[in-house]
Amino acid sequence: MERRTIIIIGFLFCLIGIFVTPLFYENMQYGEIFFLLILYPLPALILAILNGYLLWYTKLKTQNLILKIGIGLIPILIMILLAIGKESPVQFIATFAIIGIGITNLIWITKLKKQ
Repeated sequence: MERRTIIIIGFLFCLIGIFVTPLFYENMQYGEIFFLLILYPLPALILAILNGYLLWYTKLKTQNLILKIGIGLIPILIMILLAIGKESPVQFIATFAIIGIGITNLIWITKLKKQ
């Protein structure tokens, strides 16, 4: 997959994650979703760009398929570690990033296996 495609897919899935993430929190109102869409697209874009460059660089420089898959799973594991803890904006960002970056990386891994 191209770097630009990875970034676009990751950003779109992160935006979907911003819609889905309030379901995981008990004290979050559904009316806040539009506020969240104003506040969190920039962190979603930054995470999608970082993930896109990581996957592109991994595909370019690494020959071993298992190592590529392992590096593709590292951002997901980091986001899971950040999502565990007390409720904060970082936890919210990590939660929607698990959805967006996780789906993107799984698509990338399946594309790698087909090649």
